[in-house]
Order: sequence, then structure tokens, then C-alpha cells
Amino acid sequence: MSDKPDHAMEIDDLLQMLWVKNYPILIERLTSIRNTKDMLNESSLDDRARKAGEEAAHKLAGILGTFGLPHGSVLASKIEALLAGDASTCVRRAGELSSWVQELEAVIASRT
Repeated sequence: MSDKPDHAMEIDDLLQMLWVKNYPILIERLTSIRNTKDMLNESSLDDRARKAGEEAAHKLAGILGTFGLPHGSVLASKIEALLAGDASTCVRRAGELSSWVQELEAVIASRT
């Protein structure tokens, strides 16, 4: 038997159900960020792709804490802020972006 009260277990179950239901959307957003990073590394990043990555990061930053992944929210916020900058900033900090994306992938995978 669990030490958690029944309502806490119900909330955990509900969050798990929401995680499973929304996981494909989270992976889509992560893929968008990964594509942005790849385009940056290939020197083919345009404003449209940068904006798509920024928006995906913004959405992940807003939801990951709800699923018990506050570090994922922090990483997504860092990615969002970096992609909100100008192109030269993105190029100069491409290594950081790659590192953050890799870490974000690991954080999300840790919840599955």
C-alpha cells in the first residue's frame, strides 16, 4: 500500500494519463527544436525555422514542469531565449544549443 493519500494517487494517475496522451505532441516539439539545431549546425537556419524552434521551446517550457520535469522547463526556456536572439547570437552559441537540446532529450526520455 502506498503512503500517498488517495487524492494524491489520483492526481499522479491523471498526470500519467495526460503524459501518455500528450507525449506525441511533446516529441513533435522536441523534433522541431532538434531540426532547428541541425539547420543551425549546417548553416542553413532561416528566420522561419528559428521562430518555429523558439515557439516549440516556449511551449515545452510551459508544460514540462507540470509533468514533474522542472529542469526540462529550465532547459526549454534557455533554448527559447537563445533562439529569440539574432542569427549571429545563435551561430556563436550553437554549441550551447546542441548541449541543451541533448540534455532536454534526456530529461524527457527519463519520464517515459
